[in-house]
Amino acid sequence: MPDQPRHWWEGCVIYQLMPRSFNDASGDGIGDLAGITGRLSYLEWLGIDAIWLTPIYPSPLRDGGYDITDFTAIHPDLGNLNDLEQLIEQAHERGIRVILDLVLNHTSVLHPWFQRARWAPTGSSERDFYVWRDHDRGYPEAPVLFRHFEESNWEWDEVARQYYLHRFLRHQPDLNYANPAVQEAMLSVVDFWLERGVDGFRLDAVPFLFEEEGSRCEGLPATHAFLRRVRQQVEACGRDVLLLAEAIQPVEESAPYLGEGELHAAFDFVLTAQLFAALAQGQVDGLRACLAHAQEKVPGCRWALPLRNHDELWLGDGHLVEESVIETIRAGFPTAEGHWLNWGINRRLAPLLNGDPRPNTLLHGLLYSLPGLPCLYYGDELGMGDWPGLRDRDPNRTPMAWTGERNGGFSTAPDPLLVLPPITAPGYDYRMVNVEVQQQLSGSLLNWHRRMLTSRRLLPALRHGDFSLLPSDHPSVLCYARSSASMTLVIAANLSGAGASTRLDLSPWEGSQVREVLWGCEFPRASADWFVYLPAYGFFWWLVRYEGPDDEASSAAAEASSDPQANLEVIPEGSPEVSGRAGTPAPAHAAAAPAPARRGARSRPDPQSPAGSDAPARRPARGPTRGGRRGAPRPR
Repeated sequence: MPDQPRHWWEGCVIYQLMPRSFNDASGDGIGDLAGITGRLSYLEWLGIDAIWLTPIYPSPLRDGGYDITDFTAIHPDLGNLNDLEQLIEQAHERGIRVILDLVLNHTSVLHPWFQRARWAPTGSSERDFYVWRDHDRGYPEAPVLFRHFEESNWEWDEVARQYYLHRFLRHQPDLNYANPAVQEAMLSVVDFWLERGVDGFRLDAVPFLFEEEGSRCEGLPATHAFLRRVRQQVEACGRDVLLLAEAIQPVEESAPYLGEGELHAAFDFVLTAQLFAALAQGQVDGLRACLAHAQEKVPGCRWALPLRNHDELWLGDGHLVEESVIETIRAGFPTAEGHWLNWGINRRLAPLLNGDPRPNTLLHGLLYSLPGLPCLYYGDELGMGDWPGLRDRDPNRTPMAWTGERNGGFSTAPDPLLVLPPITAPGYDYRMVNVEVQQQLSGSLLNWHRRMLTSRRLLPALRHGDFSLLPSDHPSVLCYARSSASMTLVIAANLSGAGASTRLDLSPWEGSQVREVLWGCEFPRASADWFVYLPAYGFFWWLVRYEGPDDEASSAAAEASSDPQANLEVIPEGSPEVSGRAGTPAPAHAAAAPAPARRGARSRPDPQSPAGSDAPARRPARGPTRGGRRGAPRPR
């Protein structure tokens, strides 16, 4: 695998945020686009590659903005189109891409399309924008997704005197994609946002676009045909735009979305479930099989890897993963008791793990080293808590904790005006768990994430290298290798709460020097019988092959480690300060992975590497987008 990716999104780290809960610039108690723009310096400091904004469209907000009344406007609480253009422009200046949530499947009942449909005559083109029946017995094999709120996928409308289909909540009627006018309307929506310079779309609920009797109405051939039209529309704009599918399905059903000419990436929710199951029982057999299966179906780095997001930890009805996996997670996480919603666990990551930083850093250590697009949910880099008892999924969507000031620095508005209350629960109180405090503590979880993301950025093998599973003699230890043209890394992780001693077969690199990446420590040379001890929830990243310029890497490391404010400012490219344990800073002298020089310095090409350098892939130079509205992000 060459060191330079073909597309900006290959191996990128996506930071998901809720605009209404991230930062309030206007002081009205609701986060907004200007607030996000004001925090871009933090996101650049953290080291993420792209931000994913949950829906920003006008909405009655009965489902967190996923019930939309206008696909081509901004909710007035969040700002306007000029605010979005400012956000995109300034994000690009910092080398950050902007991904929008695009809800294809449904609208709000208040959308003008639905209001016209319910008053239009039966059989008219306006009525046919949605799916109507004279009875509520259609598509019986399609499961009710929101079983805690709905008993049926059909709802009676008094005006239309018919039932309409809603795979989600009753106030979210499904669009009728069998109507060509609906397809053209949604393609126009895609074009509208492309012209405003967005860098990608997270396509919400893509399996449900078409319906067919006798099926679960998920991932039908007509759905894939329409998604290929979306891909053609995106490619016509002349920019590298990401299409990311949300398909909560088994890998064999979600893999077709990544077929030739269709979407670029898709979430692997099976992997999420298997990670938590492995952690719950301390055994990795199911996790190994899951990783092998995903790579068999779609090799490479096209799976998006979430741990948590704005929804519940979705486990499904036995279709996504086996019932035994669900029961393992139920038994292994007592903190989930009483927090089940629909088909999953309605908790943030830190409280789900009972506040223990060891499994927290382990899971993220895997996320940052497995092939794909790691997804980090806002606040998880701090170990933010949740607020049980709030409506629906709101416990996981509370305001970001920036400082120890009132409202956590999220807003200057009086408490009653806040979109949601800040976290004050013991162990997670915003006055202690916030960005300002953790930036000043070199051993904080926040600085750990930053060092890990810096390390990942400097290691092309982790961003977009080849992946291969390695054998391990211990049932709790997962081992695999990541390889690029210039380097190979071996990763081992212990997913149990007890220490594990195991033998690894490193014979493919027999006799090679083995260096621990995050601390710079040398280990015995590679061999077929290579023994190692991993503490409870411990993991290692080892460099077993490197063919780059050591002299340049050493000088860059020395220059970076000489900065006394390294833990407070953006880590320059080439910094070795990367720790492998939560709460423990790496020694300043530790030689981490070979790195490029500081920002602004020009690195010499490596004659041994086809990419010319072991530096991370440089982002494309700025250039005009469709209509000349936006340039691409500048290189970091």
